[in-house]
Formats: sequence, structure tokens, C-alpha cells
Amino acid sequence: MKHTIILVSALFLLSVLSCTSSRDKMSGAIGKMESNLKIAQKVDTNSVSELISAYQNFASKYVNDSLSPEYLYKAAGLANGLKRGTQALELYETIIHNYPDYKRLPECYFMEAFTYETVQGNIGKASEYYNIFLDKFPDHQLADDARAALKFLGKSPDELVREFDRMNADSVASSR
Repeated sequence: MKHTIILVSALFLLSVLSCTSSRDKMSGAIGKMESNLKIAQKVDTNSVSELISAYQNFASKYVNDSLSPEYLYKAAGLANGLKRGTQALELYETIIHNYPDYKRLPECYFMEAFTYETVQGNIGKASEYYNIFLDKFPDHQLADDARAALKFLGKSPDELVREFDRMNADSVASSR
């Protein structure tokens, strides 16, 4: 019996150490990929795609790891940068549903709206998601940005220029 307990304990310890080792290897490889992207002279979309996959693989393998939502958030940002709106939205949704205590959860909601607006060009969904963000986080530091986005959502560049000119004129007139 005593030998069985020792054997089971040893096997458990070995499995924990091998998992940690695998986790650390994956995290280390991700760190190297991130460093290579930072020093690159120009963006290599293949390298960015590989990094997105590495982030997702880590999060899939280590769902409960504190790095997983952070890696998914970074992956979503990179997907946005590559104009992969659908992928970015899926990543933000994964974070929202799987990591409700994640420190950047409000930013995930905001970025969903922003992605619908700027990458997907879906003004209706952007409006819906900016409003969801404002309902959930009315006092967040991005709330004013969300309100401004709603105000100018769907307006052409000419309409925006006229709006800003009018706001400028109103501001000058009220300061006199």
C-alpha cells in the first residue's frame, strides 16, 4: 500500500512537471515570436498569423491558465490589424464567455463594437455593441469614446468635417 501511494505521488509529480514544462515551452516560443515581430522592419503577415495560432493553441491547451485570456486578447488585436474581423470577433467572444473576470473584459466589449464598425463595416452591429458596452460599463474610460462613436457612426467624411466645423464654430461663439 505504501509503495502504491509513493508510486501514484511520483507519477502525479512527473505529470505536473511535464505539463509545466510544456506550458513554459509554449509560452517561451510565443515570447520569441513576439520579440521577432517587434524588431522586424516590416510586418510579415505569415509571422503574425503564426503568432495568432500560437496564442490560440496555448489558450486551447491551457484553458484555465491566467495567460490564456491575455493571449486571446493579443490574438484578437492582431487579427483586427490584419483586417480579419470575423476571427477577431470570435476571439473577443471567447474571452467574454470563458473569462468573465478578465481585467480587460470591458475592452473586449468595446473592441467588438469597434471591429464591427471599422473592419466589418457593419454600422448596425457596431451601434448595437457600443450600446451593450455602455450598458455594462457606463463609467469606463472608453465610455466617452463609445458615445462619440455612436454620435458619428455611419457619417461620411464630408458630414464629419461639417459636424466638426459646426462644433468648432459653436465652441468659439460660446467662448465670447
